Amino acid sequence: MKRTMKLLLLAALSILMLACGGKKDKAAPSKTEIVLWEQMEPAVRTMYLELVDEFMAANPDVVVKVAHYSTEDLRTQFQNASLAGQGPDLVYGPNDNIGIFLVSDLIKPVTDVVSGDFIAKFDENTLNTGVVNGEYYSLPEFNGNQIALLYNKDLVESAPETWDEFLEVSQGIRNIDNRNKENSRYGFLYNEKEPFWFIGLYHGYGGDVFDKEYNPTLNNEAMVKALQFASDVRGKYGLGEAGMDYGVADQLFKQGKAAFILNGAWSWKEYEEAGINLGIAPMAKLPGGDTPLFTSASKGYSISETVGEEKYEAINKFFDFIFEAENNANISLAQAQAPAITAAREVQSVKDDELMQVSIATIDKTVPMYIVPEMRAVWDAMRPNLEGVINGQMTPEEAAAKMQADAEQGIRTIHGE
Repeated sequence: MKRTMKLLLLAALSILMLACGGKKDKAAPSKTEIVLWEQMEPAVRTMYLELVDEFMAANPDVVVKVAHYSTEDLRTQFQNASLAGQGPDLVYGPNDNIGIFLVSDLIKPVTDVVSGDFIAKFDENTLNTGVVNGEYYSLPEFNGNQIALLYNKDLVESAPETWDEFLEVSQGIRNIDNRNKENSRYGFLYNEKEPFWFIGLYHGYGGDVFDKEYNPTLNNEAMVKALQFASDVRGKYGLGEAGMDYGVADQLFKQGKAAFILNGAWSWKEYEEAGINLGIAPMAKLPGGDTPLFTSASKGYSISETVGEEKYEAINKFFDFIFEAENNANISLAQAQAPAITAAREVQSVKDDELMQVSIATIDKTVPMYIVPEMRAVWDAMRPNLEGVINGQMTPEEAAAKMQADAEQGIRTIHGE
């Protein structure tokens, strides 16, 4: 009897151990990891990371790992890492990266992953900012990035339309106190070293960076005039400030020390939050030219060519969440950029926001940015030669010729020639 009881106890214990062991060895639900590299503006990044956390809390089977990069680092690091087989699954950044990524086949059409019904949620013009050869290579979050003339209504009542009026007002405001910079006032500031600003001046003098075959067209009269104007802002007209880059211009305007600044839609909300009584208008006509035409662009998500089908479901879940109308509206509002999702533009907070409505309206006064790979060579050719003119090291004619030669060489390099 005792032996029988012992055997029964051992059997029961064995069953219990097997049961416990089965529970212990049972695999936990698998998680799909999405690696995302992004170039977010400071005004929106905190909100964005909170949304990512919210998504993961609602979708415990998906982990989104986010890494931040500056604009240039995002492009180069994604190229280098992807070619080494170690890149992210998703890359979020400016749409002009698309062309250069396509040269090395680093991204795939988004329609390989998302459905036609999902694509239909987007504003068509915004969606087209990511099209190359009829294929969508980006899911844009917003359309905008356009530069406009911003003015401080506490210093000037309105934005002049002619250059003579603009110059008179700007010079009247300018008052530099070298003994105490806190007392200084500036008429006009902008990021004089950056091609993204300069290209608007080039367009204002009738220039275009490409012909119909995407050959660069930089060595011409329009370029010489635009470069001369960039030099004259400080040298002839006495406006601006030495070393005038983005940080210098931004801080002085934010501190209420400047009447006018050229800056993009991403900055407008920050100026309002800094207490600036903000006005927004097109830039005055250039001397001997027309109104500057700045470019509009988008930022969005491209999908790495290496992403396998096992991640498609998780990526679609993430896109469904991040592009939900309310979320897209809130992210866009934080940057005063026009939402990419059509339904987001009907969200009441978007309709009630004055800056957002100005942003949507000013997009009509821009030209689309080229996103072909050759554009990267143009940007790279513009920057050092523009600086050469501003610093007095080159004449506009010399810089225009060098710009053309550098762009042509850059394009050959892009195509492996």
